[in-house]
Amino acid sequence: MEMRLNIKELVSTVIAELERLGYSYNSICGFRAFFKRFIAFAETRGELYFSEDLGKKFLEEQYSCKVNYYQESFPKKSKHAIRCIRLLGDYQLHGIIVRRIVKKAGYIKPPQFEHVLTAYEKDCASNEYSSRGMRTRLQRLFFFVDYLALRNVKDVNSITPEIISDYVKTIFPKHEKSIASILTTLRAFLKFLYRDGYTEANLSASVPAKSPFITPPSLQHGTRER
Repeated sequence: MEMRLNIKELVSTVIAELERLGYSYNSICGFRAFFKRFIAFAETRGELYFSEDLGKKFLEEQYSCKVNYYQESFPKKSKHAIRCIRLLGDYQLHGIIVRRIVKKAGYIKPPQFEHVLTAYEKDCASNEYSSRGMRTRLQRLFFFVDYLALRNVKDVNSITPEIISDYVKTIFPKHEKSIASILTTLRAFLKFLYRDGYTEANLSASVPAKSPFITPPSLQHGTRER
């Protein structure tokens, strides 16, 4: 669902979404300052629209950053800059602000997924997972569920291989050290959905078996966990 907004419109939309999500005043000021510099950079090159190539050129020229942030860890000195560029790229591509996986106390399940999540929790409990292991597993899964909700997916049967691919692409740069565990959890959940009749297709095969060294779609358009 790639959006076609010019850079200024894209920046304004992203800032508004950050405010809606409750980001702090200081954080938003930092984003505004960065985006102002990026807009000026684009204008000197006659670029009206954001692109991955433009973002990479800015990072290279302004921060001497040449890493492929879809495949490599973020250098500390340019971590914030890469995060800002990814905000623009992710929002243009998916129409959402992709957040890090964090521990959530008192997680509220999106109503369209509440029944399947509750069923999955019971399935995990029946397999006698430790409390800590089950909690970690569900925390990883809740981020995927939030992503589905942000993509306006109304039912688990509407999950597609493309949505799974987009999800993995968005989380990999932020979680390269734990990506294998995240993918294993996702694969197990999708197997459960198929096994218990919640989905018509077994989508677990759409989850990469290991770290996905991939190119973002804007440029190119397993182990059983039981």
